[in-house]
Amino acid sequence: MAEAISLREKKKAKTKFALLDAALELIGEGSFRNVLVEDICERAEVSKVTFFKFFPQKEELLIYYMSIWQAECFVELQMTDKRGWEAVRHIFAKVTRDTEKHPGIMLSLVSFLAEQKMHPRVPILSEAELSLRFPEQVGREAIRATDLHQMFQKCVQEAAEDGQLAVHVKEEEAIILLFTMFYGAYLTAHLFHVSDYMACYELHLKSLIR
Repeated sequence: MAEAISLREKKKAKTKFALLDAALELIGEGSFRNVLVEDICERAEVSKVTFFKFFPQKEELLIYYMSIWQAECFVELQMTDKRGWEAVRHIFAKVTRDTEKHPGIMLSLVSFLAEQKMHPRVPILSEAELSLRFPEQVGREAIRATDLHQMFQKCVQEAAEDGQLAVHVKEEEAIILLFTMFYGAYLTAHLFHVSDYMACYELHLKSLIR
């Protein structure tokens, strides 16, 4: 499959990756709102015309980050035997690990989503993007077909099957609460100057565990 991907598609994927990496480096501990497109393009050595061809609005880079992030998370989970709440802990731990490298990205994402009327549609990664990002991974179509909601749904179903879901919580409610924790627990830890983000996630997760 990798050989069937055109050089043009590979170049497009590499350019998008370069723009995302440049944006993450520029965010640092600050806010994506303060990062200029000109600076992203300069660091990535990409023209503004090309930038807006891929991302008509600067904020779409944040959603692209989420697309890449959830694909990485899915692949990581596929490589482990974790299920139920252990899989959820892995997801939350990945947030913690990744935001140690780029502290401002999660807060920028929360800020952006707070201004939206509904959760933006996360873009589906191309075959070229998947091939370059996960060259050793087989069954890449499953990566493209799975999003964070489906990962949380699977985790909750497994927790229920294992008798570990709190009796007062329905599966649909648990999924919503996990999204609340995903964004909200991180923001709460930030506001209360809690350096151990994973501890804050664990504190919130207790409400769902039987």
